[in-house]
Amino acid sequence: MRLGFALGAAIAVVAASPVARAAVETQTAVSARQVGVGETFVVQLTALSDGPNGTTATSASLPLPPGMTSSGANVSPQSQVSIVNGQMSRRTGVTVTWQVTASKVGSFRVGPPSVSVGGERAQGNVIAIEVVPAGSAPRGRQSQHGFDPFNFFGNGSPFGNGSPFPPGFNFRSPFDDDQNEQQDQSYPDEFRLDKAPDPLAFLRATVTPDHVVVGQQVTLRIYAYGAHGMFSPINPNEPSHADFMAFDIKADQHAAYTVPIGDTRYIAAKLEELPLFPLHAGTLRAGDMKMGFGGRSYPQTGPGLGLVRESNWVNVVVTEPPLRGRPAGYKVGDVGDYKLSATVEPREIVAGDSISVVATLSGTGMLPFKIQTPEQKGVDWLDPALTEKLEASNGIVQGSRTFSYVVKLSEPGQIDLGEVTLPYWDPRRQRYFTARAPLGAIVVKPNPNAKAAPPDNKPIDRLAGVLKAREQLGPFVEPSRPLSDRPGFFGLLLLAPLGVVVAGGALSVAGRAREKLRQRGSSPGAQLEAALREAKARAASDASATVAAAERAVFLAIELKLGFKARAVLKTELAAALTERGVSSERAAALTAILEDCDSLRFVGAASGVDPQELVKRTEAQTSALRGDKLASTS
Repeated sequence: MRLGFALGAAIAVVAASPVARAAVETQTAVSARQVGVGETFVVQLTALSDGPNGTTATSASLPLPPGMTSSGANVSPQSQVSIVNGQMSRRTGVTVTWQVTASKVGSFRVGPPSVSVGGERAQGNVIAIEVVPAGSAPRGRQSQHGFDPFNFFGNGSPFGNGSPFPPGFNFRSPFDDDQNEQQDQSYPDEFRLDKAPDPLAFLRATVTPDHVVVGQQVTLRIYAYGAHGMFSPINPNEPSHADFMAFDIKADQHAAYTVPIGDTRYIAAKLEELPLFPLHAGTLRAGDMKMGFGGRSYPQTGPGLGLVRESNWVNVVVTEPPLRGRPAGYKVGDVGDYKLSATVEPREIVAGDSISVVATLSGTGMLPFKIQTPEQKGVDWLDPALTEKLEASNGIVQGSRTFSYVVKLSEPGQIDLGEVTLPYWDPRRQRYFTARAPLGAIVVKPNPNAKAAPPDNKPIDRLAGVLKAREQLGPFVEPSRPLSDRPGFFGLLLLAPLGVVVAGGALSVAGRAREKLRQRGSSPGAQLEAALREAKARAASDASATVAAAERAVFLAIELKLGFKARAVLKTELAAALTERGVSSERAAALTAILEDCDSLRFVGAASGVDPQELVKRTEAQTSALRGDKLASTS
């Protein structure tokens, strides 16, 4: 008996259709549409779910017509992780595989395959199979684009996209019966080995380069070699990289090659190509990966495990960039080749208003999350909102990260904002550089509604009026007697210590009273009420002041309820942070929407469609409701 896929048969996609309920998606695949009598083909069902229990699978089923038999279902857990704009999402599920053998000629409908995942029944599609007389089935059919049941990196795998057996790859096993039809196959030099560490199968890890500075990219590659013909991966885990930041490449499909090592010919494929960025100095280890080799010709380590093999560890020697020539403000880890550009709008405002500064950092390397902004009197930079676009071109991580700042200017005049900068180390040129983007000048007009500043203090003549000039001559006027010559002076002098004690007690009582009043007025609750009053008062006349007061009220309400500073959290992550602290998802979404409308009204104005008075009403309602909400348990 000969497996259809072992002879290079096509890997065909039957369907990839989302299941509407419970966010479960299924994909059905088959190794061949046409097989001969006595041949075996593979049916595979992959089910992915957004829920936490996606890897809990039961009751796998594959209905078969008369004339076909199947092996038991082989269930493997799957995990898929994606990162968009810094936010990570994870999906879990299972892949169920059946080996089906046809025993009579005819056209048959197989399935639909199904499995229960996390309490939901996931069902695939019906598969049409044509069984022809033994020996007449075509060989080397091209596979169709889509999901591949032998895809190391395909949909449902935790390691990205791309298959070691790409569409159209016509491969012959070195163990094929028809040895005369085999042809020598060239292979990339990266697969070359002088000696095999295992005569059956093995995993091999490499890293380049292996001497770098903190923050410089290295690339980890994992290869699989099997000496007993074609194999399928079983339960591959992600390579270890605890001391590195990893970037997930959506890689192109990789080919499988016949690689001679000594007197043995191995089937070899690249499983993983992972850009890594070391987080600190030292000799760091990475690369450990475990996987089972599945196939009839490979002995089984255990039921459903395949022939389990583990890759080697690789070492990376990491140092810091040199101290010599290091520019002020350089942060260890800012390594690459970067450029900065910036836009500023508007260029003319009234004192107390804000402008928008959008700085874009682009280049190669893992882009830093912070750049340097100029500091000067009367210019207040708020925390930026971040967006990013990263990709790996030819294995090199590159892209851009955008920093959107709100900058408040309080002093009138022509203000030169200076420039935003980023010092960095370029490992290719072995030098420090500083990326710069000038911001130019802003005309800040005086605010007609601002209170007039007090006049400058003039020097005080402390002798004025002490010696008054006489305007005309006259008799001598005796000056008044000093206080010490008057009756009762010394009696009052004796009472002075008692007066000091009494006055000190009175001042202490008054001080405690003032402190209580000050604390009461500066508490988050008092500040929240003050912010709401200011928002109501300014709603009809000053949109900028209304936005500032409403935004302040939301942050104060969160601080008063939860005890943490929400300004330190990116607005894109605020809803998740509130939910983690027990706030209902509806309330968290409503508060986040208020802050987003504040940004729209601040930058776009009336064209944004946001009504300041309606915004104030929502702010008052949501902050009041938040104070009365009962927090959910977070344990």
